[in-house]
Amino acid sequence: MEREKQVKILHISRTMGQGGAEKVVFQLCKDILNVESYVASTGGEYVNELSKIGVKHFFIPDLEKKDPINLVKTFFALNKIIRKNNIKIIHSHHRMAAFYVRLLQFINSNLVHIYTAHNVFFDKKKLMRFALSKCQIVGCGKTVVDNLINYYEIKKDSVQCIYNSIEKPKYISKCNDFSENDILIGCVGRLNKQKGIDIFIKAMNVVVTKYPKIKGIIIGEGEEKKYLENLVSSLNIQEHIKFLGYRKDVFSLMNAMEFVVLPSRWEGFPLVPIETFSLGKTIIVSDIKNNLEIIKDKFNGLSFKKDDYDDLSKKIIELLCDVDFRKKLESNALFDYVNNYSYEVFLNKYLDLYTLNQ
Repeated sequence: MEREKQVKILHISRTMGQGGAEKVVFQLCKDILNVESYVASTGGEYVNELSKIGVKHFFIPDLEKKDPINLVKTFFALNKIIRKNNIKIIHSHHRMAAFYVRLLQFINSNLVHIYTAHNVFFDKKKLMRFALSKCQIVGCGKTVVDNLINYYEIKKDSVQCIYNSIEKPKYISKCNDFSENDILIGCVGRLNKQKGIDIFIKAMNVVVTKYPKIKGIIIGEGEEKKYLENLVSSLNIQEHIKFLGYRKDVFSLMNAMEFVVLPSRWEGFPLVPIETFSLGKTIIVSDIKNNLEIIKDKFNGLSFKKDDYDDLSKKIIELLCDVDFRKKLESNALFDYVNNYSYEVFLNKYLDLYTLNQ
């Protein structure tokens, strides 16, 4: 029996490719009942997945391009989608998406706008304050909420926190990419400066001298891929670092790892630790405030000094050496996932927000 659909939501994201915000959008479309979802973006890997669950995707120009022609094209493309599909609620997941929705409210006076901040920023204060001036605001973590209140001077009672979460897989296939003798650890994320994959590679250059069977798995695509491949070649550790690109079986690969590493230089509210916790695995993260909102050092994971590959290498070796300590971290990590980052709570809070505005 087809589920009853009462609320129409248009999600606007810059892309629907790999990334935490894009995953959140897909999950909201897939698993919130009584909602008819639409998505507008430049496209990406999730477009095909949206089609499989019956969610209409609209291709729009790149929100980041701010030339006058692109601005006009994007505005009218979004307005056409709203009018044709009788959209009353828009959920934006990008700062420029929020800006367009505020403009659209001038000619669609009853349009309800919900904005989720997926990252912290320290620029474009006037643009953000304008974009969010007639909007219900969600921060995906406490550090993101604090950024909105303290830097953008958004009123405290105008922002609520809904932790991003992920659905724990019901079944995880066995990973057949590597030998059973390989010791696997890895990174998941875009290959760009933010994610600090270069720090992981440099740390691995130290670790391989002690653990010659170790392999560092890098899952993702991005603009720094060639630079990172050249870095691996220059260190002569090609046998120890494997670039797997974009993969749909991320959970299978993560489940085969001893633990995960997140060496980010900055974050919003990262999903990788939550994914790791859901598998009963632990993680090493850079000691930026946003990571430490989730990771409690020596309780459910370890932290290292941001940009310090030598410190990261020591933490990797520590977890590889002390299996009992690692198992303790894993147990606490799984407890945190179940009790603090529930997928059901995440879905229900957004459903409440949608139904209150229908």
